[in-house]
Parts: sequence; C-alpha cells; structure tokens
Amino acid sequence: MTSRQVRAVETRKKILNAAKVLIAEKGFENTSIDDIVKEAGVSIGSFYTYFKKKEDVVEELNKTDFYRLAEIVNGMKDKDILDRLRYYCGHFLGDIEETGIEICRQWVRNNLSPNNMLLGWEEITKYRYDYRAVQSILEEAVKRGELKSNVPIDDFALFINAQLYGLMIAWCMTDSEVKGSEKTDALCETVFKAAIETYRL
Repeated sequence: MTSRQVRAVETRKKILNAAKVLIAEKGFENTSIDDIVKEAGVSIGSFYTYFKKKEDVVEELNKTDFYRLAEIVNGMKDKDILDRLRYYCGHFLGDIEETGIEICRQWVRNNLSPNNMLLGWEEITKYRYDYRAVQSILEEAVKRGELKSNVPIDDFALFINAQLYGLMIAWCMTDSEVKGSEKTDALCETVFKAAIETYRL
C-alpha cells in the first residue's frame, strides 16, 4: 500500500473506534457525527469520505463475518456436529456482545427493514449471509455422514438463526441481564440435540 492508502485505512479505523467508544458510553441517539470526528481527531470531511451517515458506521461495526466463523467450524475434524454448533453459537453471540449493547440495538433497528450490504464480494442482506453460514455447517454434517441426506437443512438453518437472533434480542431487551453467549450450552442440549438426533445416521 502507498502511504496515502495507509493513512486512509488509519483514518477510517480512527472513526470506527471513536464511534464504538462513544456509542457504548452515550448511546446512538446521543452521539453526533461531530462528537465522533472530535473523538477521532479527524475532520468532518474525512467522516463523509468513508460514511454517508451515522447508521453506516454501525453497519460497519457489525459486519462480523459469521460465514468465516462457519468455515472455521467446518474445519474442525475432531468435533461432532453438536459440538460444532455449540462452538458456532457461542462465538456468534460472544462476538456480537463484544461490540457492545448500544451498537447492537442500533444495528437491530437498522436491519428491521433490511438492505443489501457488501459482505465479502457480494451484495446481500446480513440475515441471508448469516443463514447461509448455518446452512454450510449442516451441509458439512451431511457430507461427513453425521446426518441423513433428508435432513431439512433450510428449516434447521432458519430455526437455528431464529434462536440466535432471539437470544441477541433478549440481551438487548433485558439490558444485558440475559447474556446469550452463556446460554448456548443449554440451547444446544435442550433444543438442538433432540432435533439433530432425529436425523443422525
């Protein structure tokens, strides 16, 4: 990279880090673009070079690549499908919690009317991207001969994602009293295990 490109990457990172700190402290509504650029030590023009609006910063902060997490899970040769799902679910929720509850709340608001985002190299909704990540884990289990070929992958992927998003919403609505990442063992044992056993080979 040229020195100009390096500076651009650093400026963008400063804006994102400043926004993350301020939104966590003050909430999304109480954080202005002026606050963000002041905290980041950059100009207002720099902000608009990389982002059109404050909501775009939240989208960027929440672009956790769960398909990459699914690839890591699918590479685990020594773990059973239930253990792989447990790992995926725990890290899915843990990564979201790490970004902070205020950022998560705003991300939920932004995505109730989903728009395509650039994820990887394609324009896709965040939900569809996460759904495909879970699909890939179930497809891998079929390939390994852990699950029957008639397992309803699409439905399972929908239900697994619904449970994960539900725990994320519960975390937001209870002001972090319900911490989803601490509930994934119970989720796998009480919900996923029985469903998976039906389709075991």
